[in-house]
Amino acid sequence: MKALDRLRDRWRDQGLVWKDGPADTASAQAPGHSPADRSVTFRQIADQVLMNSHADDKQAVLDAVGLTMRDLFDDTAGTSYTYRDGRTVHRTYDDTGRKKFRQAGNTSGRDLYRVERLDQLATGTPVYVVEGEKDVHAVESIGGVAVCSAMGAGKAHLFDWSPLTGHTVVIVADDDDPGRRHAMQVHELIEPIAAGVAVATARAGKDAADHIAAGYGLDELEIVDLGGNTGRRLKVTRGSEVKMQRVTWVMEDWIPAGSLTLLAGREGLGKSTLAAQICAQITRGQLEGELHGVPRNVLYVHSEDSREITVAPRLKAAGADMSRVLFVDVETSHTDSGTLILPLDTLALEKVIAQNQVAFMVLDAATSSMSSELSGKDDRAVRQYLEPLAQLASRQGCVVFGLCHFGKRDGADTGKLILGSIAWSQVARSVLSVAKDEETGNLVVTNTKGNLAPRVRSMEATITTTTITTEDGDTEVGALHWLGETTRDARELLAEPDGTDREDRNEAQAWLEDYLTEHGRTAAKTVKADGRKQGLSDATIKRAAKSLGVVYEMAGFPRTSMWSLPTQSDQSGQPSLTHEPTEPTEPTGADQRKRRELTGGETQWAHTPVNEPTTDPTAVVRCPECGFPLDGAALGKAIHPDCERRMTQRQARFELDGGDAA
Repeated sequence: MKALDRLRDRWRDQGLVWKDGPADTASAQAPGHSPADRSVTFRQIADQVLMNSHADDKQAVLDAVGLTMRDLFDDTAGTSYTYRDGRTVHRTYDDTGRKKFRQAGNTSGRDLYRVERLDQLATGTPVYVVEGEKDVHAVESIGGVAVCSAMGAGKAHLFDWSPLTGHTVVIVADDDDPGRRHAMQVHELIEPIAAGVAVATARAGKDAADHIAAGYGLDELEIVDLGGNTGRRLKVTRGSEVKMQRVTWVMEDWIPAGSLTLLAGREGLGKSTLAAQICAQITRGQLEGELHGVPRNVLYVHSEDSREITVAPRLKAAGADMSRVLFVDVETSHTDSGTLILPLDTLALEKVIAQNQVAFMVLDAATSSMSSELSGKDDRAVRQYLEPLAQLASRQGCVVFGLCHFGKRDGADTGKLILGSIAWSQVARSVLSVAKDEETGNLVVTNTKGNLAPRVRSMEATITTTTITTEDGDTEVGALHWLGETTRDARELLAEPDGTDREDRNEAQAWLEDYLTEHGRTAAKTVKADGRKQGLSDATIKRAAKSLGVVYEMAGFPRTSMWSLPTQSDQSGQPSLTHEPTEPTEPTGADQRKRRELTGGETQWAHTPVNEPTTDPTAVVRCPECGFPLDGAALGKAIHPDCERRMTQRQARFELDGGDAA
């Protein structure tokens, strides 16, 4: 019994519409769909039927009518394919519907399946290279000529491709990772001998058989643009032909235009929030540098955070023009929300970038799109992943901005701190490192690798809470605000002591203890400046302060970190003093609201430490800002009301100006 007849009978037994077409083809109603539906199509080829379901999974459709994949063959036990050199391939299905192949006969043969047809092929007729024997018969059913190698993907090198010499060849790649790799392997083998080679994919379904079952012709295959990168030829360019160009910056001294740039830091510091802030400025044409004044499109590739809950709200909170923010997913026969796999999808990615004029692409995180076959710890594998991205960036004038994590160890060599191979920092033209200043709670970002930058540039930033409106109501999201350039270097904050500087630390402790004993409570920046005059680095002084238990206090406006020895801090009747700020860098939810609320109706300056009397209740208490004696009404505030009002106004102007104090 022909498989097509079996299918027709079963469909009609189930009360479903079946309509025969020309030349052993048919279309039918999908189970669960309306009678007008014709989303299932069939084509009888040789001793089997090609079936395609446009709306539902093919296996699910067969299950719904009580059939299995075996029912697509005339003989439900399976079918066999015989090669010219005596190899035989038996194709069967088990009870679960999973296909199985068994090789028999001359299993060491090197002939391609149906290669004998090439002997009578007219000049100029294209030959289609497909992945399986069923696909060969599918192509033949609509008048084409096709061949394949045995044993599926990955074994192409075991077969003789010389009969394709001088022919025009179209390689039809299966829509999965092994299929694409197989197509590239075949391309490499036949490109030197064929008259021309192209790689194509099915317009519907996974492979050539699905494409044809869906009613498409061979001329409707989608040609993949290889960009000429698979052919290996040497090209000589004379120096006189090189058009020299100046370095242009998307962000001055940090992000070169048309480059691969990495942003690295420890987990949880707000790298994604920083990337969102840069993207937002680009979409508004507000970023300093080459793109200023011209709003541009950005592409955000993410895998670790939810697009709806985290990524999009974060971009909106940063002020992005969301119509200029693009996201990308991979569509396959199994899903419409797959993730990029690079370098496999690099060519398709470049096409999206070119068509949408993308100026800035974020990989969050950089490793998330890396093929699972490549190891982030292997230099060669990392280069195989990053170098095509760097070349893409250069060709398209687009920045590829990858987010990387530092490991837990400490040190000032940020290239070695990035998890995995040192090649991560070697291939990138610029590496921005972000670290947290524990004294202020602010972030410090430094270009710790800048091959093209004329200077080391550090910026300080803070993350605050912003309320945005979503489909479900208001929510609070962290947003980054730049505070301006700083002399701090992220490498200082990342470095920790080792055995080589123990003597320096002991010397620094002795110096710092003497210094604070003599000077008393002193601004941290003054302490460090005087320490540098003694040949002590900021990092060494900070470690000495930690060892001595130095007390940090925030006072004045703008807020300044003040240092004192524990014995010098009279903490009775004052707010608790801590050795280090403990609030998280990127607050969210209830914690964000808590820090923004006033305590007991007071402003944050109501908690400014003051030298209140502890033994003499008759002593005059003065405002720490203006020195004016406080009356009974003001004593509860511990600051003169007019001073508090002026400080509030200055703080508002400070934040309005983006943290750039006048």
